[in-house]
Amino acid sequence: MTFDKPAQCEASRHYLEQELNDLLQNDLEAWRFIQRGSLDGVWYWNIENPNDEWMSPEFWQTLGIDPKTRQHSPAEWQDIINKDDLAVALDNFKKHCADSSHPYDQIVRYRHADGSTVWVRCRGIAVRDKKGRAIRMLGAHNDVTSLKRAEQRALEAESRKLRLATDEMQALAYSLAHDLKAPVQTSRRLVEEVLRDGDTLDEEQIDLLGHAFATMGRMQTLVDDVLNFATLAKGDAQISMVNVREVAEEVRGDFRAMIDDTGAEVVIDPLPVILAARTQIRLLLQNLIANAIKYRRPGVPPVVRVSTGEATSHSVCITVTDNGIGVPKAYRQRIFDMFSRLHRHDDIPGSGLGLALCARIAVMHGGSIAVQSGQGEGSCFAVTLPIEDHRRDSA
Repeated sequence: MTFDKPAQCEASRHYLEQELNDLLQNDLEAWRFIQRGSLDGVWYWNIENPNDEWMSPEFWQTLGIDPKTRQHSPAEWQDIINKDDLAVALDNFKKHCADSSHPYDQIVRYRHADGSTVWVRCRGIAVRDKKGRAIRMLGAHNDVTSLKRAEQRALEAESRKLRLATDEMQALAYSLAHDLKAPVQTSRRLVEEVLRDGDTLDEEQIDLLGHAFATMGRMQTLVDDVLNFATLAKGDAQISMVNVREVAEEVRGDFRAMIDDTGAEVVIDPLPVILAARTQIRLLLQNLIANAIKYRRPGVPPVVRVSTGEATSHSVCITVTDNGIGVPKAYRQRIFDMFSRLHRHDDIPGSGLGLALCARIAVMHGGSIAVQSGQGEGSCFAVTLPIEDHRRDSA
């Protein structure tokens, strides 16, 4: 927009458009009707003297403020606009002045006189001199608070529905896993008893029962992992100071039979004391150490090290490193998905939930988990967790 427009209208312009333009230029009441009927405020800013900005009364009335108590200065509205939104508006203003194709158009939040929030769409266009330099800014306000509130109500309603559906699914998963746990354990023990006293069974029957026993073992693992996952989702774990090294040593003791069977070596370095859910940290280390032993290279005894990675003033890093078969680069993210498996059950047992559980535990503690690995080169799983001012030295 410039001050020196030609008087004649373009040939393509409809005569009624030109007539309306003439009416608005010559009839002040017509302009006021348009302003009051379709806008919640008009503003006109002298960019050459930026302390001068005219704001129409409707803008202040929208905010519950008497226009007579306000001066025509940008400092008046900049004092009550959301500071983040002000930064966005000023950035768009600078870009629009430099480039007319960049729109000055954003929705911002103002503080109403009663303390509530008013959402306003603020649009503007620069008036330029003959050299294209922005010298004025003409703008308009539209109160969109009712639309924003309706949008927020819709989002809250959807959020409530999602939370309800999630709670129901978690309750169902917990109930099913809990109810299946005892029957699966009992069935497995019964098959084990039959196999133990199987003098009257032929080779084919023993083979079939062996397959059934292995299948129920996998089912028991799956039920246990689903139950653990559902328990995690309930989010009611007790938070306390946790000696991670002490927990790691407990887990190593639990895996004594697996360690002896595979010839594994599990080294535990000094580890931090953190504020966390002890049962969840234990579950995390159980899965990482078990995987490090299970996913070993044929003929190579597993070497597993639980240690600390690079820490910052705001976080600690717990690492579990092994010399196993590694994880191909293409699968380093996928392995943390639920029921994701890179190997057949017959090759390496598991439910496909172990690393998903680890990822969930890390996230629930405000942290993250990642893996550095190469196929045949071993893996290093790094769990980064935030710490507070009450953090303690490694134990």
